Amino acid sequence: MREAVYMKIRSLIPAAIMLFLLSVVFSVSSAYFLSLKNFINIVMQTSTMSILAIGLTFVVIAGCLDLSGGSVIALVSVVCGKLLMAGLSVPVVFSVGLALGAVVGLFNGFCVAKLKMPSFILTLSTSIMVKGIAFALSGGGTIYGLPDAFLFLGAGRIGGLPVPVFLVLILFPVFQVILGHTIFGYHIYAVGENDAGARMAGIRAEQVRMAAFVLAGILYALAAIVLTGQLGAAVSTSGEDMEMTALACLAIGGVSVSGGRGSLTGTLLGCLIIGVLTNGVNLLNLSPYYTDFIQGLVIFGALFIECGRVFFQRQTKGI
Repeated sequence: MREAVYMKIRSLIPAAIMLFLLSVVFSVSSAYFLSLKNFINIVMQTSTMSILAIGLTFVVIAGCLDLSGGSVIALVSVVCGKLLMAGLSVPVVFSVGLALGAVVGLFNGFCVAKLKMPSFILTLSTSIMVKGIAFALSGGGTIYGLPDAFLFLGAGRIGGLPVPVFLVLILFPVFQVILGHTIFGYHIYAVGENDAGARMAGIRAEQVRMAAFVLAGILYALAAIVLTGQLGAAVSTSGEDMEMTALACLAIGGVSVSGGRGSLTGTLLGCLIIGVLTNGVNLLNLSPYYTDFIQGLVIFGALFIECGRVFFQRQTKGI
């Protein structure tokens, strides 16, 4: 038990160091960086990606990949916009949006778990199909005039705190408890680390993976509703490539893309690193192209550290 806790803490060290160094650099470079207002702004800017990353973490730790998150955001946004314009009530549309995300997740989970399709290719094809449906429904356009009640999750405030920030601060600890302190979370780790061993232990690996995809789909849909509120409209291109940035956050935070290792704490650190990086570049008035380059460099550094860790373990064990 102590060894497992030690391994989890050790996996967070590179991301924590990265976050600290970036914060020091931008604090020295800009007088506005170290402020509560700016921190809230960072969390606000990364809220949609963070919610998506929570769901993606469950899928990746379960030993799969999901490239459909960004497209699900676009589809849910457009469908919700269309239904609202048709006169349906906000609670009904909200429920339909979450259900739609769950259906896409169930489709992905069924194809991966039951039909044994490789998750990378399957979810890539799902992403293309879902994106096509979103464009077909919207005609590639934007749906304006959505009711304020629906936009509240993205644009509202609770006690002076933006609702997206409030959501992130609640969702991360709640799902960290689910992942790290429940039977379902234990099964997620077991299936991702050793599928055959998990089956021998009586764990229903197929159901676990399907549940992970469904949970991810629901969180993608929630991210779509938040992003729609932030944009003030339903946009057919919203969420584009966001799943790739979320995967980068997972990699930076020490979540193994091969499954079975990682935590939502690491995901949170990864999201904060990307958020701090983007925010710092903006404060310094640098070209956004620098952000892409530095993000790529940070991801490379995280992968380099991960490869070094695996190599060191093999050398220690004499493999």
